[in-house]
Amino acid sequence: MIRFRHLTAATGAAALALGVMAGAAQAQKYELKMTSYVSAKGGFWTNYQQKFIDAVELFTNGEVKIKGFSIGVIAGAFDGLQAVQKGTADISYNYPGYNVNEDPANGVFGNVPGGMPMEQFMHWYIAGDGTKLLEEFRHKTQQLHPVLSGMGSSEFLLHSHKPVRNIADLKGMKIRTAGPWADILKSLGASATVIPGPEIYTALERRVIDATEFVTPATNIKLGFHKVAKYIIMPGLHSPSHMNEAVFKLETWNKMSKRIRDLISAAGELSAFQTAMTMGAQDFDAMEKLLAGKNEFITLTPEAQARIEELGRAWCAEQAKAQKAKGNDWMERISGNYWAFYDRYKKYGVYRHN
Repeated sequence: MIRFRHLTAATGAAALALGVMAGAAQAQKYELKMTSYVSAKGGFWTNYQQKFIDAVELFTNGEVKIKGFSIGVIAGAFDGLQAVQKGTADISYNYPGYNVNEDPANGVFGNVPGGMPMEQFMHWYIAGDGTKLLEEFRHKTQQLHPVLSGMGSSEFLLHSHKPVRNIADLKGMKIRTAGPWADILKSLGASATVIPGPEIYTALERRVIDATEFVTPATNIKLGFHKVAKYIIMPGLHSPSHMNEAVFKLETWNKMSKRIRDLISAAGELSAFQTAMTMGAQDFDAMEKLLAGKNEFITLTPEAQARIEELGRAWCAEQAKAQKAKGNDWMERISGNYWAFYDRYKKYGVYRHN
């Protein structure tokens, strides 16, 4: 996978290759269909899916063009990977947290409650073992290939009809969420339900659910959750960071030239960096508006925050043990590597100003 430090050489080689091909054979063109878990409009699509589409076309000089489709056109929010495996889509723009029920190892890449904030996660995924582990996991278990395509920071813990200050307050609530946090909420006596993004507002407005988490403040303010739920609960330790991946069928990926694969990978890293920075800046603007509004903001007690990290680590350990008993060691390998990196970061990153 191309890193940014290799990007100059890669793009230089690509430009040279394109120059040679211009006088010889026409370069092969790829027109790919991409399914997604959100609608192909609005701020989320612009900041995530569209940035990946544009970066790929730019880096490949138009040799690879991606047409993105809204949720439900090719596949639903939770079956994009299956659409790629079946060949009805070439790419799934995927949030790994939606695939936890297929294998809990997906939850490590989607979000781990109490786990690494975005900067630490990016270190692990890009410079640590994260990329290698996800690629090997997708290759060997699904015959798929992941390309990093988006990064995001901490979310709100909840937009809620009820105040939540500590862990006990979650008991009895019906909460929209996804990934490992859904399992943990059930263990705390809450009812967790997975609802696709476009359906959340109506469910919250009609009080089908007591509370929801979704993305970061910039997206949530546009979706209007603050208009129908009084309380905003912070910090979003259920999802301290998250990533998105553009997932190809491994057979399709391997048929592309190495140059094209490297350029798509580099484009994915750029779009991930852009989503992280763009959403971060937009989140500050959203917070300014929300803090001046009528919502009541509640910060979890320090004890509750510490407990969420404990619950996240325990969930990983329990899932790893259960999967290993079935002959599946992916959760053990991936979550063990993840937490070891985080512990190392906390031990040796003390010089950093955070």
